[in-house]
Amino acid sequence: MRFAVAHKTATYLMVGFALVAMVGGGGVGPVFALGGVIAFAVSWFWEPPFIRYEKWTWVWTGLSVFALLYSVLTAVATGDFLGVGAQFLVWLVIVKAYNRRAARDWQQLYLLAFLMLVAGSVLNADLTFGLCFLGFVISTTWALTMFHLRREMEENLLVKHSDQASERVEVKRILESKRIVNARFFVGTGLLSFGVFLASAAAFLALPRVGIGFFLKTRPGMTLAGFSDGVKLGGHGVIKNDPTVVMRVEIDPTIGGREAPYIHWRGVAFDQYIKGEWSRSKLAPPAFGITGEAVHGVDRYYAVWPDQPRVRPDWNEGADKVLDAHYTRQDVWLEPLDSDVLFGASNPLTYQYAHAMRPRGEKHSHNDEFRLDHGTTVHYQVWSELHPPPVEQLRAASAGPLPPGFETYLGPGVNPFWDPAITPRTRAKAVEITRGLTNNYDRASAIVAWLQKDATYTLELADPGKQEPIDFFLFDRKKGHCEYFASAFAILARAVGIPVRQVNGFLGGEWNEYKGYVAVRAGDAHSWDEVYFPGSGWVTFDPTPSASIDELGRGGTGWTARLSRMMDTLRFQWSKWVIEYDLGSQMSLFKGIGSAIKSAAVAVKAAVVWAKNRALDHLAITIGMASVIAIAIAWRRRRRRGLAMVDGGRRVVRPRTTIATLYDRVGKQLAKAGHARRSAETPREHADRLVAIAPGLGELVELYYAAEWGGTRDAEAEPRAVALAAAIRATLDARKRAA
Repeated sequence: MRFAVAHKTATYLMVGFALVAMVGGGGVGPVFALGGVIAFAVSWFWEPPFIRYEKWTWVWTGLSVFALLYSVLTAVATGDFLGVGAQFLVWLVIVKAYNRRAARDWQQLYLLAFLMLVAGSVLNADLTFGLCFLGFVISTTWALTMFHLRREMEENLLVKHSDQASERVEVKRILESKRIVNARFFVGTGLLSFGVFLASAAAFLALPRVGIGFFLKTRPGMTLAGFSDGVKLGGHGVIKNDPTVVMRVEIDPTIGGREAPYIHWRGVAFDQYIKGEWSRSKLAPPAFGITGEAVHGVDRYYAVWPDQPRVRPDWNEGADKVLDAHYTRQDVWLEPLDSDVLFGASNPLTYQYAHAMRPRGEKHSHNDEFRLDHGTTVHYQVWSELHPPPVEQLRAASAGPLPPGFETYLGPGVNPFWDPAITPRTRAKAVEITRGLTNNYDRASAIVAWLQKDATYTLELADPGKQEPIDFFLFDRKKGHCEYFASAFAILARAVGIPVRQVNGFLGGEWNEYKGYVAVRAGDAHSWDEVYFPGSGWVTFDPTPSASIDELGRGGTGWTARLSRMMDTLRFQWSKWVIEYDLGSQMSLFKGIGSAIKSAAVAVKAAVVWAKNRALDHLAITIGMASVIAIAIAWRRRRRRGLAMVDGGRRVVRPRTTIATLYDRVGKQLAKAGHARRSAETPREHADRLVAIAPGLGELVELYYAAEWGGTRDAEAEPRAVALAAAIRATLDARKRAA
């Protein structure tokens, strides 16, 4: 590749990686991002002889002044200084790419690329930043190395001279050369850069961490169409095809696997229904009397229900094992949302998270919700009871007081689950469905069965107008999505005295077989209900037809689906070990490495002990094998000592001739006298140099060549060689005595 093209390519790769690293996270508007990438790519062709830079200087200057004023006014008006600054940075890169004349222009491009990479570290938390960062490191090594060479050529190479002064000239001939850099340059420097990248990654993992939340308290949260802190019937459209990952949950594969039953990921609950809207009433009790502990920088909160025993181990190193033995553990990585609720499977009983993760303190809301201000991806553990109580127990618990807190909070005789807005025919339908049933479990089950038989699931919504929404759904429309089914169940159950509240969260998720976690998506948003049974607590009832609620499913088995899950695994690991990497993750990593080293050491020790025991058990065999190996090694070394030649395709050891032995002896004598043969000097050249000191050396060399390499066997040659060697030895002795 021509040097100028190689340098230009490396520079464009470097700036391109930095540009994508900054705009890839969505922090820059899509119009600016796409327009910037296209404009930068077109600038490759914007150079002489097609254009003259001087003609366009005033155009670029005017546009830059306009861009600066627009950016300042937009930043002040919107308050988004970081995003607007990134857009202006894209403009500066484009301007410089279209005006690259001399070395300083390339240098300014490199500076702008570095600034884009820094901005991208804040604006882009996706895996694309990591990939672009690796590409930036490698391409920067190429670009800066060739930039240094180019600058030296342009500034220091003087090829024309005059009597008065030297004159700088164009070095086009050298820039067009294909001999300055080649494939080995790119491969070698690329491998070196990759090694530096790996060393930097090791340093990143080893140095003490504080996590992104220490510096950046909030990141823009996702606004989800299917999940919210309030429910307004008819407020959402088609939402079930959104694959955006909301949270990733590491859980036992037997519970969260592809063939496992779907899990309800509980988030928020509502007890008050008024004119088609669900909310939390002011009379709702606080969330199940949560009590907390904070030890060693970790906060743990337990659900304490007055009428139900819960396992609550003392805080120690084995507390997690006690909880794991009774409940199902989930490790949750929740993406930033526009809600501060934490999710847990089915019936969450215990939450645990790092103390440093709550910058503004935890919130314990009403209706057994658990809330935590989190502007960044939050990692926490949840222990849940996934299995409902036995049916016999629920049937026997029909009669009893209201849920804990309601009696005390409201006063005797007040029923918070009575909805005066229920229409008469809705009440009549509830009585009809449950007629003859004597317990709340059978009544609730009958309502679920009737809804699934009488109504159908659809995402196409219809406006009820002024009609009460549940009345419209039950008797006229008879079609709706999960919010209508859950709301209808709650209203019908309350009409016959069953304490019910509606719950919002997610259902199911895609099982990722590569790292063993459930990827819960925005399209998995779901609504269901919880019925209160004295002595058993709140129990999940889901009236939505199961065959229709999960359009995304567990994920396909084709290669495209597997590739998608593999990419999500990479994004998850990037978020887990880079973006949200903190001291807790670091200690967990080091603990895992220590356990692996310990396990390896134990395995090596066991192997050594096993080999030792086997050797003692079979001592004679061991000695015999060792002897055979030693003999083989000795025989092989002996073969290598002699010179070898190829004879008929086989190697044959050939002994040295007598003349060769005499020549070797003379050579040692000459070396001892200070006349050794120099490196790269042939025997004949050596003899010519010492013709005055050892006159017979030349004849001895010829005899050596003939006997050793010429295959000549002359009976008179060996006596002559002996005589020549003796004469040379006598000459050296005489010179030594004379000295």
